[in-house]
Amino acid sequence: MLLDNLVLRGNHMAQGINSKMFYVAAICIIGSPSNTFCADTGEVGDLSGSLGVKLEAGSEQAPFYKVVSAGLKSEAAFRGQIASVADNNLTFDTLPDLLDPTYPSFPFVPGMFATTRARATADVINGEVISISIDSNGSGYFKAPEIRIHPPDSGTDASVDAVDAIAVAEVNGSKVTVISVTNRGKGYSYAPRVEIEGGPHFLRLVEEDPNEGRFFLITSNSGNQVTLANPLNLDLSAILKPDALVEISPAWTLGSLFGYVPPSLKLKEGNATTADHVYLGESNSTVYQAHYHDGTTWRRKGALGVDASDSIIYPDEAFILAHHNTPAVDLVFEGVALTVNSFAYLPDFNDTFLMNNPFGADMMLSDLIAAENITTDLNETDKWYAHSSDEEADNVEILHNGVWTTYWHDGTNKDVTEPAQATAKPGSGIAGSLTSKDISLASGSIAMMTNPYVGQNVVVTTSVPHGLRNGFLVRISGVLGRKTDSTSPKNQVDENGTIAGTDSGLIIKSAANGSYEITNVSTHSFELKGKSGNCDYIVGTGSWSTGTGGLGYASNAYALFVGGGGYGAKGIATVSGSNVVGITLTDGGVGYLGAPKVIINSGGWRRVGAGSSPINDSLVPAGAGILLRRNHPNGTISRLRIGNPIK
Repeated sequence: MLLDNLVLRGNHMAQGINSKMFYVAAICIIGSPSNTFCADTGEVGDLSGSLGVKLEAGSEQAPFYKVVSAGLKSEAAFRGQIASVADNNLTFDTLPDLLDPTYPSFPFVPGMFATTRARATADVINGEVISISIDSNGSGYFKAPEIRIHPPDSGTDASVDAVDAIAVAEVNGSKVTVISVTNRGKGYSYAPRVEIEGGPHFLRLVEEDPNEGRFFLITSNSGNQVTLANPLNLDLSAILKPDALVEISPAWTLGSLFGYVPPSLKLKEGNATTADHVYLGESNSTVYQAHYHDGTTWRRKGALGVDASDSIIYPDEAFILAHHNTPAVDLVFEGVALTVNSFAYLPDFNDTFLMNNPFGADMMLSDLIAAENITTDLNETDKWYAHSSDEEADNVEILHNGVWTTYWHDGTNKDVTEPAQATAKPGSGIAGSLTSKDISLASGSIAMMTNPYVGQNVVVTTSVPHGLRNGFLVRISGVLGRKTDSTSPKNQVDENGTIAGTDSGLIIKSAANGSYEITNVSTHSFELKGKSGNCDYIVGTGSWSTGTGGLGYASNAYALFVGGGGYGAKGIATVSGSNVVGITLTDGGVGYLGAPKVIINSGGWRRVGAGSSPINDSLVPAGAGILLRRNHPNGTISRLRIGNPIK
């Protein structure tokens, strides 16, 4: 069944006005292949790698559907701090030019972040790039873009020395009209990929901040200023503040993600009936428009003659793939697995928003919809609405292993303002099960701390008995000391390294601040494994902790234990006076040979079909499709912060 567009209603995908097609599409969407993300460390603070997606065989009558999200491209064009903000415009500092310090150097090429990207193909003869043919002139260029020709593969003759080819572009009337090869290079056995600077870009906040992970499309830029799209008319000065660290990255388009022409296409080309389809969401709409490749270029179904290759794919919004052909197809998307928080688009009343788990790891419902974003007050129109009835509450629907499952929140512990945290060590029970002695959320002050040499461990003496055991991870914070040298015995020194008198050395933050596994534990002391000292402790400045009781809890919460090689452990987080004061295990699980992560969730999540029994929290697998359905009668468009499970 071929659809011109899909409309999201409830937990189904359907053609807008045909109820029969509504049912057929709902059946076809069932069937979810596995997703995997293989990552390595990138240069921009996130994990760069590839997302593998398998499309099972389909047909024109029964396409195979898959919900997918591409995220951001892996390469960053710029990373730096904002100088000032005015309306939708961000200004960045200029720097002295390296060759002429009296001349300011601008961080950006004017207009380059909002162009339609030009495309070209290299021609190779006898191992040399002899010319470059322009496939698309692009538009919006104020200056000639840089041309990057991928390195040679060294040719088939080992005696050939590989040399990179070089080319330059000329711009006329905002289009790239000529690309000239200035060095043909050597060692090319096939035509290398040619990349031309430009294309649409997003700006993203990447520093620790409540708005970390928010991104905006750039609509124009000068040498040191960018203008951002702001369809919700937000006060950007409250989100993107002076000195905030941001990153500018290229946006995916239909062509750059799926290929521009055969044989680089990742999906099957054809006519509007036979080709595979990509459904892209329209702005502020539940309608997903069908796009396909006709063998020459990308087309939007129903808009013949319009080239859709440069249609922008937003990193926080999923798209729908419809595979109409055989055999099955394995797709690989290169990009970024976010290691910072992200945001979900929350639609207004009676609308839906389709997305994916935006991270390269499993997360929980409580990561997706945090307690801080939940309300039972109908006047709070920009939050997730909780209610005892699933028909009244906002719904989140998760697609995993071919099945949509619907959840809602009943309002339990909705006023949590600071989540509780706890630490666990490897299980000391039978078969690696956890016991009460393996869990801690204690804290206290530091009475004394030693200043040992390299190769020795810092010894921490606590003010009262700490109740800890070997193997716990303890956080040390707030420790100040007087700087010392490395002589024997150590001497206090000033800012110049000159020996100072006792209690006269330079006051610094201790290198012992941080998190450490502890060893050689006694009633009032423990050692920080692998940590030496760099200063004499100033009494009264430091504290230690293995967790915190949080704030705002009205009823008992729930504890889960993830990782450490084990499974099955769970418990009740006991609440007193709005704080979690302890964790009582209801099941110790088995196999915790390593330290698991403790997740304390506030509860309140329920599953449609499970009656009145709360499920408290649920896993949202990496790559899972997510549909947010807004039932809040006064709900308005907003964005919800999503906690990153990788952090």
